[in-house]
Amino acid sequence: MKLPRYSSLALLSASALTAQAALVWQVGLPDNAWPAGDGGGPNASFVQEQGTINALPGNPASPETDQQADNDYYFAGTYSTTIPSVTAMYGAYTPAGLVGANEEAAERAHAGGDLDLRYHFNLPESLAPNHLLSITWEPLNLHTGADVPNPRFGNELYFNGILVAPEVIVRPADVAGDGTSYTTAWFSLASVNAVTGPGADNIVSLKGISYNADGGGNWMGVDYIKLDSQVPEPSTALMALLGVLGLTPIMRRRRA
Repeated sequence: MKLPRYSSLALLSASALTAQAALVWQVGLPDNAWPAGDGGGPNASFVQEQGTINALPGNPASPETDQQADNDYYFAGTYSTTIPSVTAMYGAYTPAGLVGANEEAAERAHAGGDLDLRYHFNLPESLAPNHLLSITWEPLNLHTGADVPNPRFGNELYFNGILVAPEVIVRPADVAGDGTSYTTAWFSLASVNAVTGPGADNIVSLKGISYNADGGGNWMGVDYIKLDSQVPEPSTALMALLGVLGLTPIMRRRRA
């Protein structure tokens, strides 16, 4: 028995209504812990921070040793081209070149003057300028105690030097239990000067804002951070057109 002629169009119309998010990269896991791992990415080993902010490009092969990793975490890729909005934020630098494997070690926290966690990556060439991106991250712990009258820590998110999430202030309730994750609104690749393919040094920056001088405490740990992509939803006009195309054969069959 042949299927009606409208089936494929109707399915197309229905599928156009649903956009699927896909993981691009992730550092650490939402496990409320800092276990030693192997292979980097989700299994990166989070180590104690150095206490200072190094200049770009950083070391893409930091040892898995406390105070020996730096602010720059690298995914496997080729880094030969800088992005103007990044150099506007950080100054000119020479990219790291070929990175053969995901970096094993990542700094685990903002502490003292060490207030910038940077994640370097190439984006898949399958992504187009109008595709959408979103970043999710979660704090793990926070400096508290009798000497911290109002514990809190601020954080902002930048993609290629462009602000994608204004400051959120993490307080003890946000790290209690399973913790609170923070997710940006969807933003397009074009809006953050994202460049796809090998060579481009795209950078996500989680920048800390310390309130230590105002009784807020001196550090805040990070549980994980990830980047997701999504094909943009089609316009209302396109969905209406697909719907009409899907229904037209039905109307013709009824008239027949």
